[in-house]
Amino acid sequence: MSAKTFEILGGRAPDAFLRDYWQKKPLLIRNAFPGIEGLLEPDELAGLALEEEIESRIIIERSPIDWELRHGPFTEKTFKNLPQTHWTLLIQALDHYVPQIADLLEHFDFIPNWRIDDIMASFAPFGGSVGPHYDYYDVFLIQAHGQRRWQLGQMCDDTTPLLPDLPIRILRDFQPDQEWVLNPGDMLYLPPGVAHYGVAQNDCMTLSVGFRAPSEQDILMEFVHTLFNDNVQDRRYEDKELKLQANPGWISPEAVDRVADILRRAVSDPQKIAHWMASYLSQTKYEQAPEPPEDDYSEAEVQDLLAGNQSLRKEEASRLLYTGDVLRPEHFFVNGEEKEIPPLTHSMILYLCKHRSYRPATLDMFCRTPENLRFLTGLLNQGILYFEDDLYDEDEHEEEEDEETGPADDL
Repeated sequence: MSAKTFEILGGRAPDAFLRDYWQKKPLLIRNAFPGIEGLLEPDELAGLALEEEIESRIIIERSPIDWELRHGPFTEKTFKNLPQTHWTLLIQALDHYVPQIADLLEHFDFIPNWRIDDIMASFAPFGGSVGPHYDYYDVFLIQAHGQRRWQLGQMCDDTTPLLPDLPIRILRDFQPDQEWVLNPGDMLYLPPGVAHYGVAQNDCMTLSVGFRAPSEQDILMEFVHTLFNDNVQDRRYEDKELKLQANPGWISPEAVDRVADILRRAVSDPQKIAHWMASYLSQTKYEQAPEPPEDDYSEAEVQDLLAGNQSLRKEEASRLLYTGDVLRPEHFFVNGEEKEIPPLTHSMILYLCKHRSYRPATLDMFCRTPENLRFLTGLLNQGILYFEDDLYDEDEHEEEEDEETGPADDL
């Protein structure tokens, strides 16, 4: 486990955090991210809101019961015409567009990658907020600039009353019982359902690390959709032991049991479920494909760049997942599609799935095996991985763990 993880959890062991806090109770950690101020300036955030491909929103509070929601992309005129106070700019999936923001996710490697949704950024002047509300998912709120006052209240669910006829979900009755002011570097963890209300005390920016929590309905619908498209599912209902009924309008318990057995068989195959999960959960947040390089890399060019210590990282929006044994992938998925696992590439795939940026010397060692070099070159030419402009700086990266060895593990 990364030493960064212990730092952001205030010195707590990750297993202790998962046992005592995850989806159980809030936790405030002071100075979890020292030095985060200046990682991204508010003006840069506003600039992103002008881009068409970026999901952005502005929420304006006219009064406690009157809220306005606007969707981007915005223009410079939009920001000039905003009121002085009581508005919030939200930028979704900031980690997809800003590599240094994506690097923050390395600190959360104690939670499976497939559970992470994105990092949302919110900027607000004094009084800005999105109102008292609750979320259906876990969230880590990192204060990146200025101060924000957070109040926490009751546990909520789908039956909790909301204010009617508003474009956003605002709690009708908010009952705060805890309150803190977060400074740059502070972080607040909130489990699902906790009512919370964050209000800017000055010009402030908060980064929200949100987690995927698909509803049971979504899981069932997506899985059933997969079954419908599975050509193997051509078996039909059978009742070879059908008995005469007193009334033909009756659905007998035996018929119900036969249908129940069909349903149980459909959802009780662990391999089929794992395969579907990897495909579904590795899909990108938005329907966007990685942009491949202008010219394909040759294997020789890749070797030269790695030997020259050129920095390499995963394309920020891409998701890499695998199933099988934790130390030996059986199926490897990238952005919803399964990739064939060539012989001798298992250890490198583990390394690629574990990190977001990669040490060239480690990949160079893997690529002494032709299969690994060919596989890595293919990912680069699809835009799933890319070379950065800068050389890799050992001092800026934490030392890799001992178990990340070379291709000998695949022999």
